[in-house]
Amino acid sequence: MFVSWRYYQNALAIILIALLASSFVLVQPGYSTIITSNNGSNISSNNNQDVSKEVFVVDYANIRIQKFDTDGKFITKWGTEGDAKGQFKIPHSVAVDSSGIVYVTDMIDLSVKKFTGDGKFITKWGSKGSGNGEFRHPHGIAIDSSGSVYVTDMTNLNIQKFTGDGKFITSWGGKGDSNGKFMAPEGIAADPFGNIFVSDTANNNIQKFTAADGKFITSWGGKGDGKGQLNSPTGIDVDSSGNLYVADDGNSRIQKFTNNGDFITMWGSKGSKNGQLDRPHDIAVDSSGNNVYVAEQGNFRIQKFTGDGKFIKKWGTEGTDDNQFQDPHSVFVY
Repeated sequence: MFVSWRYYQNALAIILIALLASSFVLVQPGYSTIITSNNGSNISSNNNQDVSKEVFVVDYANIRIQKFDTDGKFITKWGTEGDAKGQFKIPHSVAVDSSGIVYVTDMIDLSVKKFTGDGKFITKWGSKGSGNGEFRHPHGIAIDSSGSVYVTDMTNLNIQKFTGDGKFITSWGGKGDSNGKFMAPEGIAADPFGNIFVSDTANNNIQKFTAADGKFITSWGGKGDGKGQLNSPTGIDVDSSGNLYVADDGNSRIQKFTNNGDFITMWGSKGSKNGQLDRPHDIAVDSSGNNVYVAEQGNFRIQKFTGDGKFIKKWGTEGTDDNQFQDPHSVFVY
């Protein structure tokens, strides 16, 4: 039987389309583009959806960690007051590494405590003092892309850098208001480009350093309520583009800057309505940079915004039950 060449061309085209369809799933712009390899593994690239899965909150006065999904649905909690493994004296700040391991500073136990993502205790490090690896008032904590851990100390007035298992690497700081010095180092964040940012609630500024060795790069701020000015800045975080978000606590607002401190935008005013803020103490930005979470001490809640400050949703009320807070002090999205 004679079969035309056009028949073979059509058959080959159908086979080629089928092979391509088995390797790629194409979706409309604005949604996740999923590239599926032949072994079934997925690599996801997301433009404006929330690609993170979990939000961790330090419930300071309830002495516990609460874990939620990114819509505010309660998942689990851990922590009670005490000296035993996994207990807290006063948990202050939380950060999560790329493997989902959770690190918490305990400002009274003078330590960093390390947990699995569901709250199982792994280890801790730190003791009272002003030497390498010692603390007198550990506050903020951040983890860079290599897994190094950075901790601010409000009394020792320094930054300490550790390995992920607590081995001391280096430190920098000291008392003062000049470049590289601190009066009250509170929040800390690591960007994707090898930089560390520190908020100083007393100097009312943000300082930028090299992550490798703590060399001062630049600073910005100054006390006030104008654009780029700060009033007791507390929590900070960085998106994947390097933009810095600051919880401007005393001004009841969020400010967003470029990586070098140029003002981009701000949002918030004092109050309890959607989008208003009362003592915004910490801030977390997801990996897409399109979802921002703010922990409010005054309103006992978490608010979720777009990257340019549009209100999305909120959760939490005052109390001791699940999904309630006595002092939501720190937030981290993973």
